[in-house]
Amino acid sequence: MEDGYLHYQELKGWHEAPFMQPSRTDVQFFEHYLRHAVGSGALVAEVGFGNGNFLGWAAARGARVFGSEVQAAARDKAVASGVGLLPLEFSSWQAVLPGRLRVLAAIDVMEHLTREQNAALLAAAARLLEPGGLLFLRFPNGQSPLSLPIQYGDHTHVSVLSAPIVEQMARGLALEVMFAGRPFRPYAGGLPGRAARKLQDLVRSAADLLVRLVYGPLPMHANTVMVLRRT
Repeated sequence: MEDGYLHYQELKGWHEAPFMQPSRTDVQFFEHYLRHAVGSGALVAEVGFGNGNFLGWAAARGARVFGSEVQAAARDKAVASGVGLLPLEFSSWQAVLPGRLRVLAAIDVMEHLTREQNAALLAAAARLLEPGGLLFLRFPNGQSPLSLPIQYGDHTHVSVLSAPIVEQMARGLALEVMFAGRPFRPYAGGLPGRAARKLQDLVRSAADLLVRLVYGPLPMHANTVMVLRRT
């Protein structure tokens, strides 16, 4: 499985980037969705933690962090940074984790997994999250043509997903969809950056409205974020 990720660290620029050091915009993004869920003592895990940006943010807030990752170089960095490594097979997590999870994240990961693996991920979330715990997902929006450069710009992507597909897969599980839609867009550069983002958001909203008027309710955002709660 790891053979497909040879040189992936170089492709993403992770070989030169510090591990578990989220950027300012990373912090804005994670806090927008999860600041109330991740705090001191919370158990947090991530599927495919990559360069550890999310785990670094969670650890800085006092969480106990765990994760799985196919890349050996990333696993080595995680061990050196005190991350609890989890097996790639979700069915083995319960024997390793010290308790139920407050948050399970899969950020830009589900597109790398097969349908069976994604089904196993959702089932694991229902099994491993504490009541009220959150499953946090981000993936290319397969319902939008704007996702094509993301979806088909990486040969390790094997699944095309959308919010309705994930909702279908979660049916029958103890998971309730709290949010599904356009990701929050962080900004850099202080007030000018915030103003530029607001202007871009207005233009995008107008373009979305025009598409809806012509073609119907198509979700045009390139990525989709979903937050599901363990009931």
